[in-house]
Amino acid sequence: MLSPTRFQCPSAPLALKALLQRTRRKLWIGLALAVVAHGALTQLRGWTRHQKTTKPLTTHFVKREPRLSKPLELKKLPRPRQRQVRRTMVSVQARLRRADTASFEQAARVVASLARPGVRFARVVPIEASSVEPTALAQAVEGAKEVAQRIDMSLELLDIEALNTGEYHAMVVQDPEDKRSIKGFCRLGIVYSANLYEQYNPGHFESHILPGFLRLVQAMNRLTDIDTDVLGRIAPDHAELLRTPWVYICAYYAFELSPSELDGLGKYLTAGGFLFADAMQGTPCVRPLVGTILQALEMQGIPGPRFERLPNSHPMYHCYFDFTGPPAASDRPGWTSMPDPGALPYLECVHVGDRLSAILSKKWYCLAWTFWGLDRPGTGGVDLKEDPERCFQFGVNTIIFALTQEGSITHRLMESIH
Repeated sequence: MLSPTRFQCPSAPLALKALLQRTRRKLWIGLALAVVAHGALTQLRGWTRHQKTTKPLTTHFVKREPRLSKPLELKKLPRPRQRQVRRTMVSVQARLRRADTASFEQAARVVASLARPGVRFARVVPIEASSVEPTALAQAVEGAKEVAQRIDMSLELLDIEALNTGEYHAMVVQDPEDKRSIKGFCRLGIVYSANLYEQYNPGHFESHILPGFLRLVQAMNRLTDIDTDVLGRIAPDHAELLRTPWVYICAYYAFELSPSELDGLGKYLTAGGFLFADAMQGTPCVRPLVGTILQALEMQGIPGPRFERLPNSHPMYHCYFDFTGPPAASDRPGWTSMPDPGALPYLECVHVGDRLSAILSKKWYCLAWTFWGLDRPGTGGVDLKEDPERCFQFGVNTIIFALTQEGSITHRLMESIH
C-alpha cells in the first residue's frame, strides 16, 4: 500500500498562497467596481429625480363679463286689428225722493247761474213719487278707422326711426291728409357700368354726374323730413339693386350693356324699382338709353314694352311740390353752352302693369343739379346765374313718388313687416 505522503507536492503552500492572493485581488477589484457602480447609480438616480421634478401647480382666475339674461333683439310690435266698435252708452236718470220742492228749485237756479253762458242746465225732473227706479236710455256709438291708400304706420304705434338699422333701404310714413307730412329714411343709388361711363371719357362720371346726384341727396335732406343717404354706385346686375327704391342713370354717350346687366336691370324694373333715366335731346345717347330699358323689360317677359307720354297732370307732379309739367333744364331757350334741340314740354315713361317703373327725361337735369348755382370755370358765370331749386324740387318729387306709389319696393317691404 502506497503511503499518501508519497504524492504530496512540495510546492502546495506556494500555490495556495498564490490562489489566496488572486482571490483577494478579485475581491478588491469587485469591491471597487461595486463602489464605482453604486456611485454611478446614485448620481444617475439623483439626475433622474432632478429631471422629473415638476413645477407646482398654479391657478388662474378669469373674471368673465356677466351674461345677459335675455338677448336684445328687434321684434315686431303687435298690430291692432281694424274693426268697427259698437258700444252702448247708458245714461242713468236718477229721481229724487219727495223733499222740499222749493229748496230743490232754489239750488237748481244757483247751479244754473254758475254754468257757462249758452250752456243749458239739465232738464227739469218732475218729482211725483217718493221712490222711483232709475231709467236707462240706450244710445249707439259707432267708430271705425278710415282706410287710406298709403300705409300710416304711426297709427300702429311703430317708430319708423327704430327700423333705420341698415337692414332696409327705405321706409316712409305719410299722412293721407297732408302730402308734406312725410318722414322716414331712404338710401339712393346710381346705376354704374364701365360700358356706360368710362368707355369714351374716363373721369366724366366723377366730374359731371356724381356731383349732381350728391347735391340732389342734399336737397332731399334740406327740403323734406326724410333722412336720405347715398348707396353710391350700383352695377345693373348686382343684387343690391333689388333693394334700392330709386336709382338714377344719366347717358352722355352711346353705350351698350352686357346681357347680365340687362337681365339685372329688367329684374329691378319688374320687382318694384323706379328708374330715372336722364339724357339730352338730340344727342346720340337717347336711342341707346331707350333701347336698353325696353330690351331689359323684354328679357323679363314683358310683352311689347314701349315709352309713352307722361301727362302733366300725373300725380308725380303733385306728390310733394306742385308742377304744371317738367321744369326746364338744359333744354330751355337761350341756353348758350349747348345747342337748342327744341324743348319738350313733357316726359316719357314706361309702365309695368299699372305701376310707373321708369321715366325718361330728355332735359338733362344732371347738368342743372351739378353746375347751376355754382361758378363753373370757362362759362363766364352763366351757371352761377341759374337757380337750380325747381330742378331739385322736381327730383324730390320723383323720389317721393317712387317711395309711396302702389307696388313699389318700399310699399311691398312695409306691407311685409306691417
